[in-house]
Amino acid sequence: MFVALEWVERHCIVPDGFRKGAPFKLYNFQGQYLRSFYTVRGDAVYDAAAPLLASAFVYRRGLLVGPQKVGKNPLVAAHVCLEGVGPALFAGWAGKGDGYACRANGCRCGWEYRYEPGEPMGMAWATPLIQITAFSQESTENTYDALRPMIEDGPLHDIIPKTGEEFIRLPGNGRIDTVTSSAGSRLGQRVTFVPQDEVGIWTKENKMVRLADTQYRGLAGMGGRASLTTNSWDPAELSVAQQQFESPALDIYRQFVRPPAALSYANKADRRKIHRFVYPADVLTENGGHLPIDSIENEAADLVERDLPQAMRFYGNMLVAGAGVAVDPDRWDELAKPGAGPPKPGTRIGAGFDGSISQDATVLRGCTAEGYSFILASWEKPTGPDLNRWLNAHKGKESWEVDRKEVDQAVAEMFATYSVGLMLCDTPKWRTEIENWAVRYGEAIVQAFDTNWTRRFAPAVDRWLTAIATGAHTHDADPLTDAHVKAAHRQKVRLADHEDDGRTMYVLVKGSDKRRIDGAITDVLALEAASTMPARITRAPRYVRSF
Repeated sequence: MFVALEWVERHCIVPDGFRKGAPFKLYNFQGQYLRSFYTVRGDAVYDAAAPLLASAFVYRRGLLVGPQKVGKNPLVAAHVCLEGVGPALFAGWAGKGDGYACRANGCRCGWEYRYEPGEPMGMAWATPLIQITAFSQESTENTYDALRPMIEDGPLHDIIPKTGEEFIRLPGNGRIDTVTSSAGSRLGQRVTFVPQDEVGIWTKENKMVRLADTQYRGLAGMGGRASLTTNSWDPAELSVAQQQFESPALDIYRQFVRPPAALSYANKADRRKIHRFVYPADVLTENGGHLPIDSIENEAADLVERDLPQAMRFYGNMLVAGAGVAVDPDRWDELAKPGAGPPKPGTRIGAGFDGSISQDATVLRGCTAEGYSFILASWEKPTGPDLNRWLNAHKGKESWEVDRKEVDQAVAEMFATYSVGLMLCDTPKWRTEIENWAVRYGEAIVQAFDTNWTRRFAPAVDRWLTAIATGAHTHDADPLTDAHVKAAHRQKVRLADHEDDGRTMYVLVKGSDKRRIDGAITDVLALEAASTMPARITRAPRYVRSF
């Protein structure tokens, strides 16, 4: 709906800086985003008694990924104004002579918009409820501080005469609130529009994934929509931004300009080319915009020296894992063979086992001599309703724990199905079971492997990392293992010179977010077992002397 874009430029103003109070003219990237967000479906039918609301539009959600200081917050503020009192809903297809007049919508600025025949028309929400949402109060203030002067010092003051420190009352008993990770009682409300800021740091661990899902349910109940903005994210964190970007859903609009892969951000000349690519020309001061490119160059150069991955995400608009991540997520994905499945019965394999009792995951993986690893079984503590169902089914249990009989059965099935050359098992918590398996299947085959013993674990991790880097290790794309590998961080260790030839080596550890990595450790053990197990023993035919 072009009326929406025209309305923004007529009613919103520049909130701060030397151009404060001037009409808010959309940059090309901002106009492209709003134009796509308000694209109406060609088969939309207007019914005044029951407007289509979100279902009238091609997209129910939008995701805008942009580098630092490009102008995302002012755009969000203008978008909030539009959803609050502007023509944000589909109001049918225009006929000859149709138009939008501010005077008919509570605004005395005198602006009118004449529709072209067949153009989608717009109308305002009757009772808008908007939640400006971010992880921290500081982030919501970035948008709110741009929103208040945009309303108070421009034409919108006529429609919204008062803005408060904590919320803004809208016509029709609507309101604009700010929501953070500590939202509490405001979650679950029947919202009509939710701008979610910096969703690249919204993760399961900081409870922002749950907050986002709750808001999406509230929007669905009201026919509302969400607009997500962010810098590039760390692909090892599985953030809301990453989930929305990688979702197969076709009704999510994604706007993400990424630089050519051949350019190196660590190289000064290439870095300048990258900035010229990801920062739109009309945003730069040399072309009449607000942003001096030299300031970006200087800030980026400073951050590169301290944290290259963060500089690449913030200023280069590039997807790159943070420092300390064990495996580059893109590289791990390249090695996936999701349709391969488990190998044929009788295949010679190595096996890895990492066990827990009630907190982390328990995982059993196999690996062929060729380096292909696959899931055999896994147990992970359920959450939410699934945990309640488990507790109800196990009366007398105060907390979830792994079913040891199920684990033992899975190991038995593995030995019955495959020719297991070596099984390496971690954790003292399963020492009794490991000893029993050794008696049952052979002490030379089932062996304890203490991953806390650096002198043994670090070489196994080194083998694993090398195999991933060279492409010698492939996998079945098991979701649990996939998540654990991408969550794993590496920690530098130093062994005696005669043991590692002076090389830097690593062990796997949890990141600061404390996500589970048991699947990654098991994968290391499975590859180590497959790489060091003895070849299959074949008996030579007995020689019988004939007389």
